[in-house]
Amino acid sequence: MESILRVAKKYNLFVIEDAAESHGAEYKGKKVGSFGDISCFSFFGNEMITTGEGGMCLTDDENLYEKMMILKNHGMNPEKKYWHDLVGFNYRMTNLQAAVGVAQFKKIEKFIEKKRQIASWYAEELKELVQKELITLSPQMSWAKSVYWMYSILIEKEAKISRDELMEKLKIEGIETRPFFYPLSFMPPYKGDKEKFPVTEEISKRGINLPSSVNLKRKEIRKISHFLKKFLTF
Repeated sequence: MESILRVAKKYNLFVIEDAAESHGAEYKGKKVGSFGDISCFSFFGNEMITTGEGGMCLTDDENLYEKMMILKNHGMNPEKKYWHDLVGFNYRMTNLQAAVGVAQFKKIEKFIEKKRQIASWYAEELKELVQKELITLSPQMSWAKSVYWMYSILIEKEAKISRDELMEKLKIEGIETRPFFYPLSFMPPYKGDKEKFPVTEEISKRGINLPSSVNLKRKEIRKISHFLKKFLTF
């Protein structure tokens, strides 16, 4: 973030933080979402806290705030009802969704604590696979506090099966997993002819998100880890 902010200041650029799943995470002692001109969080059903769908944007710039308030309400002039100065959107949150969000927010510290506990359980249960260099665990830098929205690992090339084969085997055992996102550069609207991103492409192929619901118990983490060890070392 320091490097990004430095470049933005030099060239007079705005910084928009995509903090979608990072509720409560920290960078050098400061909350993620507190650095940019605008920061965006998601409240989708599987996020740290949820309103069912939607999200929120944060800013400490009053002009940006007022513009966002207009854009979220169809671009309607706040002083002249049903008069549209801009092409806007219907991004208004219902009172019911807001109430759910407020109730969720009161529990966020408990959710974060449980997510971090789940991460520590996985780290302990899977250390054997790390030592054998079959997987790489989700890292946390010394200057960061991760909330482990999802617990993610990389399947290394030394493993006997691929990421997709592993996911299929886990599925048969009733363990649902999720692959990493496709690289943005693969998507038709953003695909370039010349640009290559080998690190991104490699991580996308080998990354797997393990179950990480706050409702998980230690014995369930132990079961998931058992099958990971079984399939990766058979």
